[in-house]
Amino acid sequence: MRLTRFKVENHRRLADLDIEVRDHLVLVGANDVGKSSLLRCLDLLLGASTAQLYSRISADDFRAPDQPFVIEGTLADFTDVDKALFPDEIHVDPNTNPSRLVIRLTATVDENETVVISRSAPEGGTGRQLSRDQVLGLGWKFLSATAQTRDLREDRKSALDDILQAVDLGEEEAAFEAIAKSLTTTLGSSKVLEGLRGSLADQLSKALPDKVAQDDLAFVPGAAADNDVLSDVRLQVSKQGVAPDLSEQSDGTRALYAIALYDLMSVGANMVGIDEPEIHLHPSSQRSLARLLRSNANQKVIATHSADIVGAFDPDSIVVVRGGGEAVQPKAGFLSDDERMAVRLWVRDRLEPLTARRVVVVEGISDRIILEHLADLTDRNLDRLGVSLIEAGGCGDMGPLDKLFGANGFRVSMSQLIDADAEEALAKKLGVEVADLAGRSVWVSRSDLEDEYVRALGSDAVWTALQSNGHFSKNELGNCAASGPAGTRTEIDVAAFCRRKAYKVNAALSVLPLFTAANATQVSSIESLLEEIVA
Repeated sequence: MRLTRFKVENHRRLADLDIEVRDHLVLVGANDVGKSSLLRCLDLLLGASTAQLYSRISADDFRAPDQPFVIEGTLADFTDVDKALFPDEIHVDPNTNPSRLVIRLTATVDENETVVISRSAPEGGTGRQLSRDQVLGLGWKFLSATAQTRDLREDRKSALDDILQAVDLGEEEAAFEAIAKSLTTTLGSSKVLEGLRGSLADQLSKALPDKVAQDDLAFVPGAAADNDVLSDVRLQVSKQGVAPDLSEQSDGTRALYAIALYDLMSVGANMVGIDEPEIHLHPSSQRSLARLLRSNANQKVIATHSADIVGAFDPDSIVVVRGGGEAVQPKAGFLSDDERMAVRLWVRDRLEPLTARRVVVVEGISDRIILEHLADLTDRNLDRLGVSLIEAGGCGDMGPLDKLFGANGFRVSMSQLIDADAEEALAKKLGVEVADLAGRSVWVSRSDLEDEYVRALGSDAVWTALQSNGHFSKNELGNCAASGPAGTRTEIDVAAFCRRKAYKVNAALSVLPLFTAANATQVSSIESLLEEIVA
């Protein structure tokens, strides 16, 4: 059984949404946009008991208190066991024969702010609420970002405890019980511990109204106290001859073990939700964890900030959650196989643009340096404006990024800053005239950005900066032509030097100190781009 569609209506933190769930569901977005709320909605629908529903849903969860709060999921791919558990609830289309199970949770608030909740299968025709066994049979497990299961401390129940409790020892159980009884007997007959029991009894008698005798106290092993022969069994990992408990490992190692153990414990589940699996993990560990999560047969629903985890899943499975709880999902199959591979490799390094308000594509790092600096000087900081910069490595190297951010992808507004020699090819690709490129948020530096900033700053000032800032050797500076009167360097000469491929970045760094809030606006292509962004 797996989830194929998910709907939420009238949730205070989320815009109404209707998401198609493909192989998996990977939720990305900035902090406090609703990713965890969406996961909790799934947990309410698929995992919470009736008592938990009433303890977790309150009038504060309703965007409009006079309207019902609705969570609905559609499931498919049923086994014979599933069909037996939901004999009346599974709907079979009489024409095409695919079967589906729709589960709807509806909560309402009366005038006394009392919440009334129902969870049923509306296409079943019975009107009955799902039973406890049916909810368990859905096979949903959820690990929240704050779950104690993630913390392998000695004083907390962990995934390892759950795994050990599920172990069937078979014929070996009698041997373990004999060991536990033997330890109990040894503890009771110990002369050393007998003295300790006497001291404890005397101390307790002073504090309690009734006298406590030595024989009233007994030391017992956890196996006897919990009636579980594997109680308090530890797992040690030998490393370089030392075998510390899991609870004694570093935060990152404990986190990785905890998720791995939880995933093992969830092998029998149909759907597994995990909120921020990357907590405490180094990027290389995040990549290892992502491969682990993807490899198991069950369906994963993950909320994450990790580009490494997102990059391990197909782009079709990604949903971006934006401010106000708006969920943005690309159309199924919006990328070809080759494009999907390219995007997965790209996303591994750059998740931020998917969640940005706008993406600005520049041709290279020197353009990025100038653009970011001028934006800061003119009080239009790109991070504050929600703008993410991408270096495309040349205008012809956009690859699938236009599809990724376009109308069939994640619908992120996109601007481009290009040189004049690329405008005709890009206009043809976009199907517009060169004169109409600005209408498609394409801004052209004439003839390139080096020409524009040399004109804005003056060739003499730029040349002086190139000589004095230490980014170029004397031999490199000798490569700049001097075609002006009496061997002076013209704007054309200086711009030609700055645009040399090997010099572009150092030239950009050299001229940064020359810019002020006043002359920054003279770089016309960047000024037009920034004006559009803040408009």
